[in-house]
Amino acid sequence: MFSINRIAVVAPDLRAADVAFNIRCLTGAYQQAVEQGASLVLFPAMAVSGKSCGVLLDQPYLLNSVSDGANEFALAAGSVPAVFGLPLVIDGKRYEAIAVAQNGEIAGYVVKDAPADAPVYAPGAVFDAGLKFSVNFAGDMPLPSMAHIHLFCGAEAEVPGLWQSRREFYRAVSRQGECAVAAAFAGSGESTGDQLYGGALLIGAHGEILSSRPSPARGAGMIFADIDRERINAALLHKNCTSDVDLLPLDDAPEADDWRYFSNPVHPFLPSDPVERNEFCRETFALQSIGLGERFLRCGAKKLVLGISGGLDSTLALVALAMMCNEYGLPMDTVLAVTMPGFGTTGRTKSNAVKLAELLGAEVREIPIAAACKQHFADIGHDPENTNSVYENSQARERTQILMDIANEVNGIVIGTGDLSEIALGWSTFNGDQMAMYSVNSSIPKSNIAALLEYAAQVLPGSAEILQDVIDTPVSPELLPLDENGEIAQKTEAILGAYEVHDYYLWHLVHGVSEPEKLFALAQHAFAGKYPDEELLRVRDLFMRRFFTQQFKRTAGPDGIQAGVVSLSARGAWMMPSDINGNLWRR
Repeated sequence: MFSINRIAVVAPDLRAADVAFNIRCLTGAYQQAVEQGASLVLFPAMAVSGKSCGVLLDQPYLLNSVSDGANEFALAAGSVPAVFGLPLVIDGKRYEAIAVAQNGEIAGYVVKDAPADAPVYAPGAVFDAGLKFSVNFAGDMPLPSMAHIHLFCGAEAEVPGLWQSRREFYRAVSRQGECAVAAAFAGSGESTGDQLYGGALLIGAHGEILSSRPSPARGAGMIFADIDRERINAALLHKNCTSDVDLLPLDDAPEADDWRYFSNPVHPFLPSDPVERNEFCRETFALQSIGLGERFLRCGAKKLVLGISGGLDSTLALVALAMMCNEYGLPMDTVLAVTMPGFGTTGRTKSNAVKLAELLGAEVREIPIAAACKQHFADIGHDPENTNSVYENSQARERTQILMDIANEVNGIVIGTGDLSEIALGWSTFNGDQMAMYSVNSSIPKSNIAALLEYAAQVLPGSAEILQDVIDTPVSPELLPLDENGEIAQKTEAILGAYEVHDYYLWHLVHGVSEPEKLFALAQHAFAGKYPDEELLRVRDLFMRRFFTQQFKRTAGPDGIQAGVVSLSARGAWMMPSDINGNLWRR
């Protein structure tokens, strides 16, 4: 229903030249994979005969037995395609081949270096079973095609370091092609006379390894992963992929009836592996630093003017500015940090903002805005007891005016702090915090900021306690009066819902999955038990409504370096009319 297919990759427990035994192993593994909901089953190269038969592969008796065995295995294949390797004789010459079997017969052979007039397909041929897959020999670079997944059959003897290089190769293939890959290699059932065959298995997609069995490994093995065809289709459409490779029709393979092997992280913008996450954070700050540094130098400014509130966004921007000054050898007082307490500012947030700015060595100014806003209310005839959008937005615009005027005064540029999540939702005041001269957080989702600040705490001496308290502070624009205890009364996530859910929907939307029913099903799977279905639906509907109606704020947004994996810049990354009709995406 939602274009999710399960891939099974198998290293059977084979014996060289024992075709009858090998066919029993292939058939048993295929049936087991189908029972587990597989949509496609991949076996290694030369799986019918074994790779290590040596000169016996020139014996007609063995080759005839292989042909009979392949047809016997094909008879066991149902609607789920099976892809397996074998030696094949064409016009009296032996070739290495890969067979595709479905519904009791072999639908086609892919043959390495086959004669041009042979009734077989070249490596890279694409079979269309609803799930489109190309068939390749291990080590080959797949041809450009509309395949959802590139399959690789291999039978390589193991040496130290081969597994890691193999893993990185297939990661790169899946990242470059924005597709899935699967690879199966002959296992230890092969002869061990001089070399060992390690039975490596791997499934990856979009630069991520979803499931693997590292080599060398003993005995038979099987791995599974669920892939999303719709996401791959969107990536292929975006890249405008075309190919001269023919699509070879098969009957449609069944989809996975559950998603137990589906990689579906709660925080898809952030690597789950701690080592990779640390490197991701380092790269993010480096991109912010260099982008901002180059813009600062090229515009001939003298100061970087930043509004600080003690919230996540302005704290992240302040840290990025500090890292930029360090990278470019600029004095830290190049940064002019301005705190502008208003009607909802707490002592906690103001204190954190000032303490961090002073710790880093920035110049700090405090300019309260309450009196100016009250005068503005009087000028326009607004009742200050009415805490509506006028009450809130006037504060945001007053702060922006102050920053812009200070920048004029000191020959500076105003640095925007709005993050990707706020930009997606339009959760900003138009011509208030929506505007700046350059933005550094515009491609960074709210759900990534805690990880970035935790990383910053490791590299900025003395900052850990302040940064942790910023992380622990409820997200708020602090525009409404404090509660009776002097604490934050206006908590954004109590209004919008959890940012991690909004970010989850955003990630899938920009990667091509926008069907409302599928988004909800994906969120149910990812957040299982954490949020009730009613809340996931409420947040989805709110996200969809705001995402499409708030494009006008993105269209008029400032330049901002892309330091994250997604950008909503209207200057190229996300070109969409401001008056778009988003009814199709609302349920």
